[in-house]
Amino acid sequence: MTKEEIKRFARKIRTESQPIISSALVTGATRISDEMNHAVRGVHHSPTILLSRIATSLRNGAIAAGQEMMVSGVENVKKNRI
Repeated sequence: MTKEEIKRFARKIRTESQPIISSALVTGATRISDEMNHAVRGVHHSPTILLSRIATSLRNGAIAAGQEMMVSGVENVKKNRI
């Protein structure tokens, strides 16, 4: 492969993956927002419990984003194979 072919291939991958990544980021951010709103509802929680819930919210948002990327990627591959 020449250098130009590699650049073309990288551009194509970037173009095709951008909608998948954007969708996953929106899904992850929405999940984090929803869970953080739920975590801070109880005002009488100790800081330790609150920080634990915030950490869990961030983890769950990252997991949701990863799952969305996997699902979208598989759907994209299936669509392009047919």
